[in-house]
Amino acid sequence: MTRVSSFGNQQVMLSSLLNNQSRVVQSQMQITTGKKEESYSGLASEVSTLLGAKTVFSQTQGYLRASTYADRFLQTNDIQLGSMVTNAEEIRDTMLEAIAQEETFALDELLSASYATMVSALNTSIGGVYVFSGGRTDVAPVVGDDISDLVAAANVADIFSNDQRPPLARVGENTVVEYGMLADEVGQQVFQVFKDIAEYSAGPFGPLSGKLNEAQLTFLKAELINMDAAIEDLQVLVARNGTRQNNVENIIKEHENQEVFLEVFISDIEDVNVAEAITRLNNDQIALEASYKITSELSKLSLLDFL
Repeated sequence: MTRVSSFGNQQVMLSSLLNNQSRVVQSQMQITTGKKEESYSGLASEVSTLLGAKTVFSQTQGYLRASTYADRFLQTNDIQLGSMVTNAEEIRDTMLEAIAQEETFALDELLSASYATMVSALNTSIGGVYVFSGGRTDVAPVVGDDISDLVAAANVADIFSNDQRPPLARVGENTVVEYGMLADEVGQQVFQVFKDIAEYSAGPFGPLSGKLNEAQLTFLKAELINMDAAIEDLQVLVARNGTRQNNVENIIKEHENQEVFLEVFISDIEDVNVAEAITRLNNDQIALEASYKITSELSKLSLLDFL
């Protein structure tokens, strides 16, 4: 005759009940946290891969922040360099008109206004950081916003207070970009032309206003050549800045793509599918309720029921 052990059956059912309870708790944890496991120990076979991916992800985010910061400066450079070129070209056009008509009535006023605008462009700051100051980001790179300050300076170089350390940014593991320009690099040549014209107009052979004599025309023709050279150099800087900006924008796109890939890669390892977890929780709760019921029924069984 086969013997039936009530104690053995109860132990089996109790073990099943505890397992069902454990699965319910785990499913509830996954739904609450969105993670497959509470600690790395539950992902033992993939911990090394996960930690490596997270390290690369953190580095990528750092490079992305540096790239975005550099791009912001490069965009500002583009705007201010464009302003410099526009103002220089207006002076050049006025000089051309004066030479052609042999008279001028607006050169001095336009020179003064253009100089003030250029100084404002070179003294641009972002969040209190001067864009064209090099390493001295807390100091305005151009001193004196009136053309009289330029005329009073012994040399054009004296009005610049930037240092010679253009800002750099590490935007990749082996990639460093120079994203800043220096005020004297941008403005010294064109300001030299401004100084020469302003000094001549204020000197014994001036003013450069009204009908121009032969000596004044000869002077303007010579300065026109210098102005064309200064504008050409400014345009070279515009092109250089544009190339850097394009490179940084491409780097940003690469980092953004890598960031998205790594987010998905890391999520596949440690994040739970919430919809599946909810389904499992429902199934586990049904199984747990069945375990409770069966265990309760077994506790009530007696041999007297079969005699």
